[in-house]
Amino acid sequence: MIRVLIVDDSATAREAIAAMLKSDPEIEIVGEATDGLEGVRMAADLKPDAITMDINMPWMNGYEATKQIMATNPTPIIVVTTVSHDEMVQHGLDILLVGALDIVQKPSSLSVQGFETIQSELVSKIKAVAQIKLAKPVN
Repeated sequence: MIRVLIVDDSATAREAIAAMLKSDPEIEIVGEATDGLEGVRMAADLKPDAITMDINMPWMNGYEATKQIMATNPTPIIVVTTVSHDEMVQHGLDILLVGALDIVQKPSSLSVQGFETIQSELVSKIKAVAQIKLAKPVN
């Protein structure tokens, strides 16, 4: 089983991401964090195989959470966000530079086709990154 932690401040988004990932019998949702701060703590406690991370969240954004997770408990992270294309260009590289491995755009509409496309992309990326074993930081 691939153990996944979902980090997103939107209950609706967490539910949608969980539904997408649960469609695959090899994926298990081990936790859901409502902000980056909780995500950092849960990543340390749960030691998931992969994490989905939103960017814009209260208390601690996805950029800072990714940075802290990679410094303390390196875990493959896929960013799942609704930020616009312009924001993605501006901030996407920053989050990749601190350790996220890929970015998936949340569906902008709830059409079945949009959901299925994002679901397929997210499931395949989670399965791919979960195979990556990141080195623990050396103190």
